[in-house]
Amino acid sequence: MHYTEIDNLVPVILAVQEDNNEAVSLMLELFGQEIDFEARYGKRYIDPDLKQELQIKLIYIVKHFDLAKHLALPSRDVGQKKI
Repeated sequence: MHYTEIDNLVPVILAVQEDNNEAVSLMLELFGQEIDFEARYGKRYIDPDLKQELQIKLIYIVKHFDLAKHLALPSRDVGQKKI
């Protein structure tokens, strides 16, 4: 599964912030392709140490993400131009 297949990441983020191990596993699965891509950058193989470091950083960032502040921001339509 990929994160683009999920309609709303908010419940997953909240569960990760509550130390739900299943949510942590799901988050790593959702972003696995991007982590593998970055861990392979410039090489023909996935660097296991770099992959693990990226996974740790992803979970750290999600745990410290201020979801309430993000949700309080007004939404912007990126594709729409103001006239």
